[in-house]
Amino acid sequence: MKMRALVRTTVYDLLLLVLAFVGATYLRYGDLTTNAITPGGVLWPILLTTLAATVIGSALSAAMSATAPPRPSYNRAMVMAVLVFFTEAALIVILRPWFSRGQLFFTAVLWVFLVLWSRWAVRRRPWSERAVIVTAASDLVERLRKVPHLRIVGVVDPSQSGPITAPPLDTFIAIDLSVPWSQDVTRFISAVSVAGRDVRAFTQVYEEHTGQVPLSYLSEGWEIETSLRRILPFIPLKTAADIALALLTSVLWLPVLLLTALAVLVVDGRPVFFTQTRVGRSGTPVRIHKFRTMTPEERPATDLASDDDPRITRLGAFLRRYRLDEVPQVINVLRGELAIVGPRPEWVSTAERYREVIPFYDQRTLVRPGITGWAQVNLGATSDEAGAMQKLSYDFYYLKHMSPMLDMEILARSIRTILRGDVTPRSRRRS
Repeated sequence: MKMRALVRTTVYDLLLLVLAFVGATYLRYGDLTTNAITPGGVLWPILLTTLAATVIGSALSAAMSATAPPRPSYNRAMVMAVLVFFTEAALIVILRPWFSRGQLFFTAVLWVFLVLWSRWAVRRRPWSERAVIVTAASDLVERLRKVPHLRIVGVVDPSQSGPITAPPLDTFIAIDLSVPWSQDVTRFISAVSVAGRDVRAFTQVYEEHTGQVPLSYLSEGWEIETSLRRILPFIPLKTAADIALALLTSVLWLPVLLLTALAVLVVDGRPVFFTQTRVGRSGTPVRIHKFRTMTPEERPATDLASDDDPRITRLGAFLRRYRLDEVPQVINVLRGELAIVGPRPEWVSTAERYREVIPFYDQRTLVRPGITGWAQVNLGATSDEAGAMQKLSYDFYYLKHMSPMLDMEILARSIRTILRGDVTPRSRRRS
């Protein structure tokens, strides 16, 4: 179903590109439009080149995408537009067709506008998938019943015996592959598969609709390591991209860093920074720095602070709300200790405690920790074991589906959180 949705979206994008190309040609050449874009016309070669670049860019965008429900997104659209631009540039250099810079510029502007508008129109329409689920994991089924874009119309116990009613035609079948099936359930699954119905793995559906990996279905943690091995070539590129992005955006964050440091010094006095030791990649300790947001008091190392803690200064509350206290960690990115996007680095003492009670907890240190992450944009900060388990399910989803596309989505959602000032309660260690 995801493949059909991607093909359908690509076809729509190609049609919108043709519309944008014709519109841009009319703006540039007026009455000469028809002769210019028809076969043999002066713009016919560049039109074919642009269509080819769109197909290639869409394919690359789809290959970079993390698993997700079949619904167009703004992030994927923008990544696709960037890939199409670079592909078009490469094809122009190779094929050397005649083109007009002004006409191509108008085409790009119109096309990006139409592509984003089409995503907006689709996302405004109510939509959901309907599923019949074969599983005995009632807790996960209840979690899926609460997601907005999935309707569970039936649940079949894998050990069920006797005839099973055929599922409605507008549903797909999600099957639990981790448990044995009875003969009747096996016949049921075989029959719907032979009939050409959409059959998916239950864990895949759970991940697509919740953005989490069900921890109870991790056999020995090998699923995470296998996924990371597949994207191993991406990790050095991700490191280089993080450092390059930090350098390129230094004109934005460096003034913020200096002005915030000056504000803390003037309003709250010294010390300006607060240093913490966290767990980095492969368990290596990493010293990260934040702006001090609390009055300096002696508290135990395990003491937690919520956003209504009386030790938080008025300036500190503002810095926490808009995440300005995290800005100094860009220095850790430049030093190669942190990524911009990744699982948040945990306190050493907390990591040791969670390691004893949470299976595969150390798997989250297989990549560099990040300033922001998938768990942060979905869950926020947590301070207990139950919250850590939930956060780990998000972290494992990120590790399993890590891609440039997912990184861009996390960045976009993080920026939106910063701009609006997230006021949801957060529990932190003394900072």
